Amino acid sequence: MGAEVAIADYMVAGKTMVFDFTSDYCPPCRVIAPKLDKLHAARADVAVVKVDINRPGVKGIDWKSPVAVQYGMRSIPHFKVYGPDGKLVAEGKAAWPLVQKMLN
Repeated sequence: MGAEVAIADYMVAGKTMVFDFTSDYCPPCRVIAPKLDKLHAARADVAVVKVDINRPGVKGIDWKSPVAVQYGMRSIPHFKVYGPDGKLVAEGKAAWPLVQKMLN
């Protein structure tokens, strides 16, 4: 939690990967979390990986955590979507419509 993350370590070949950068202190993150959990459970071709940007013991959204700094987080929820080939498809605002489409 809060530490730098090597996304490559979590990639699953042949699956669309959705990396969800989140915090327990982010109300919109908490609202979308159950939907992302359902997406992960319902679709064999999609894997959702939650990345908590907060370090243990930090109250509020931890914008100074190593992972938040590593990926230049300025707002959350923040998504990175990778195709089955492992290539980045979309990130941030551009990724939101893709995530919404998968959720529907």
